[in-house]
Order: sequence, then C-alpha cells, then structure tokens
Amino acid sequence: MSSSRVGLRLAACLLNISEARRKYIVENIAKAALLDKNGKKHPQVSVLNIFSDQDYNRSVITIATSVDKLGSSVLAACLEAFQAIDMEVEEGIHPCLGAVDLIPIYPLSGVTVEE
Repeated sequence: MSSSRVGLRLAACLLNISEARRKYIVENIAKAALLDKNGKKHPQVSVLNIFSDQDYNRSVITIATSVDKLGSSVLAACLEAFQAIDMEVEEGIHPCLGAVDLIPIYPLSGVTVEE
C-alpha cells in the first residue's frame, strides 16, 4: 500500500545555516526543530541528517515530518539560528546572506511540489 493511501503527507526541508565550526550551535538548532511549542519532543518530526562543512562554515540540517508540522519545525530551527549565530563575526569561504540563507522544501510522500 502506498503511503498516500494511508494519509501520510511527508516533506523534508534542507535548512542551510551559516555555522559549522561550533558543533553545539548546529546541534541546538537541529534540536529546536524537534521540539513542540511546550519544549517537548515532537514524535513525528525527525532530523535525518546534519552535514557540516568547516571551510565554508555552513551546515545543512535535513528535517522531515508531515506537511502540517514542517512549517513550525523549520520556523523553530530558524529562530534558534537567528539567536545563536552572530553574523558580525561569522566567516567562511562561502558568501552568506544571513544566519539562515536557504530553506528548500521537498515533497516526500503524498504531496506534490505545487502544494
């Protein structure tokens, strides 16, 4: 049975942040995506991967969940990034637009790109 038949509408965000050298900051940003507004772990949200490039001083955090939960999870991670990353002192070989400079979202199951 396909996942769309059982109602799963999943999407992923590959959140690009301007930090890789301070692992604890990257991990705190990823953890923020996992928590609900009461600070408890949301069981339907997963951080699938964290890729960090030290030279570029950038990390990509892959967050996957239902389409309904993705927005709030990504927003929580972005807010943590904005608070934790000081762009006045950030440096790396990649030009940065901000603490968060790319938020691509990809459909995984039961949802189309247009949605």
